[in-house]
Amino acid sequence: MRNWSTKFLTGSITIALAATVAGCGSSNQSGTGASASPQATKAASKEPIAIKILTTTYAEAPPTDVEAIKKLNEKFNVKLSFEYAPVNGYQEKLNALLASNDLPDVTLVWDLNGVQSYANAAKQGAFWELTPYIKNYSNLAKYDTAIYKGLLFEGKTYGIPRVRPLDGHRSLVIRQDWLDKLGLKVPQNMDELWKVMDAFTNNDPDGNGKKDTYAVGATGEGGFANSYTIMFGTSDKWTLDGKGGIIPSFLTPQFRQGIEYWSKAFKAGFLPQDLPILKSSQGKDQMVQGKAGIAFGNVNDSFGYNQIIQKTDPKAKFVSYELPAAPDGKRYYDKASGSFGQMVINKKSVNEEKLKKILEIYDYTATKEGYFLTAYGIQDVDYKTTSLPFLVTQTEEGKKKYTSNSSQWLSGIFNKYSRGESSGMTDEEIKHNYQVIDAIAPNSYPDPSAGLVSPTGLEKGADWTKKLQDGVMNVVIGKSNMDDFDKLVKSFKDDSAYQKYIAEMNAGYKANQK
Repeated sequence: MRNWSTKFLTGSITIALAATVAGCGSSNQSGTGASASPQATKAASKEPIAIKILTTTYAEAPPTDVEAIKKLNEKFNVKLSFEYAPVNGYQEKLNALLASNDLPDVTLVWDLNGVQSYANAAKQGAFWELTPYIKNYSNLAKYDTAIYKGLLFEGKTYGIPRVRPLDGHRSLVIRQDWLDKLGLKVPQNMDELWKVMDAFTNNDPDGNGKKDTYAVGATGEGGFANSYTIMFGTSDKWTLDGKGGIIPSFLTPQFRQGIEYWSKAFKAGFLPQDLPILKSSQGKDQMVQGKAGIAFGNVNDSFGYNQIIQKTDPKAKFVSYELPAAPDGKRYYDKASGSFGQMVINKKSVNEEKLKKILEIYDYTATKEGYFLTAYGIQDVDYKTTSLPFLVTQTEEGKKKYTSNSSQWLSGIFNKYSRGESSGMTDEEIKHNYQVIDAIAPNSYPDPSAGLVSPTGLEKGADWTKKLQDGVMNVVIGKSNMDDFDKLVKSFKDDSAYQKYIAEMNAGYKANQK
């Protein structure tokens, strides 16, 4: 399983346009002719083509009887219908639909490489392979190749990505007012970070005369956050081994160095002492309640924190910067996947004519015009534009009709600065955040395991993930020591099934390099 590594870090939600996905189809003959122009796609009859779409929702399902959907139906001679299923239990719902062979025309799925049922469905031909088609749809084809590469299944494209930015999800978010009060500079390396963490914990940065602060607003849900080790020079999941192959990141010396550093930081009181039981949402609470002064997250998290904390502490100020350099003097970041799920198209219910119609719709909604219409409605009625090209301000009427979940079926517009923007930012804040993202990009590296699948990993990955999460967390909080970590690593190296997993991943990686 490609996702043996944990998904530790969470980031704040902004109003910035990022992405989403969806689509659908019907009839069941398939064909070739992938070279046909999308502009040549025409309805087989005067009757609208019915397209059923399944995606998630994080709250109540948004209204679908809205002007935007009516305009799409009219423009493409289709009849779009939607099912918004709660995100909790979504995978179970998909598994049931797959088992009954009853998928709608277009369905949101997560990682085809990481979920056995999805992988099996793809292998059995349940979804259209889009590799020969995407190039004919100019807006979909413009998405960064790294995004499509991250979604490959056995070297082929099966889905339309819900696009997200590639950089800006790892940054140092820090209390600038605490730095200023204590006469400290933004930490540029691990030694300087240690001095800042010590001061934030022990030198009364909030000036209330009490020892009631600590450095880092961390949480333990899902394990110990990857960003804490990535900055030492390893990758999120897999790392190049320098010999033409790849290796799980936790087996690298850099990962060990990072865990040792943070275990010492925990012992020194720089992290919350109830770390293992803290939920992801409590990370933000620690920051906006003035308990902690450092987080590692999205560049625009600083603005979100300020919006809350300045209501009770007007002088508080978070600012985002580059991560500190590793002990070797270099800065390291992992490049994000560039997507949050993908929309797959049912090959049973969708013939090639309908497939092209679906792709035509998605190509349009990947434009600013199409995305704004579908996600926000009618300009000057439901929303107003701002000085930023990808941010809008919704009207009160618009908020009733178009929610944050209205765009869950869309692929979206790619905006490299999305994780540095938020509505209401000053020009100075925007300029600073753009500069941070521009500085990060040259030092961020894509996941070398993107698009790879291992049968052994799919079977055993969940157990390995839990074993690794538990073992690393125990070392960080001092329940175990670095000798125990070395024993943990050895147990993986001695596990023949795990070595088979590594061999399968490397075989796939080397095949992709040819």
